[in-house]
Amino acid sequence: MVDNEVVSRIAQKIRATRLEKNLTIQQLATRSNVSKGLLSKVENSRTIPSLPVFVSIIQSLDISLKEFFHDMVLTNGKDYLLVKKDDCTPLEREGRSGFHYQFILSQNITNCSMDAVLLTLEPGAKGKPTTTDGYEFKYILSGSCEYQINNEVILLEEGDSIYFDASIPHVPLNHSRKKVIMLVIYFILAK
Repeated sequence: MVDNEVVSRIAQKIRATRLEKNLTIQQLATRSNVSKGLLSKVENSRTIPSLPVFVSIIQSLDISLKEFFHDMVLTNGKDYLLVKKDDCTPLEREGRSGFHYQFILSQNITNCSMDAVLLTLEPGAKGKPTTTDGYEFKYILSGSCEYQINNEVILLEEGDSIYFDASIPHVPLNHSRKKVIMLVIYFILAK
């Protein structure tokens, strides 16, 4: 499940920013093309917005993601956000029979490009930690590996995901005898 404290902090930040900008709920709803009712539910922590809705709300507040989250420290005190497979939240979307969505992560990063790749780590794969200007999201499709961020090593198993500031030294390590396949999404900040 998504941490209730995180949801509450995001909801409070949306409301506080709206009030700071002297906007009514109706004005923000009109600007963001989101219904007043949904916006009220988001601000009151009664629902988690989808990524497009969240992006629209943040953009309508005329602030960047960095501004929005600058004073929100991860509650675990770590340099990353780890979502274990069993912690993913099911979502109801579009009312389509047979479609099953699971919420993993919502991020809005302005002034950046996004690249999505599949990375296969052969058994024994290792390298030196690297850094980049941006953020990275990794989702383990199959296998398990260790991920080193700074001096901490995190075990990632199939279905787990991790999101972190890529300016922090990081490297995946495959000490197993099986290939590891992961979806990697790079959010590269424009210079």
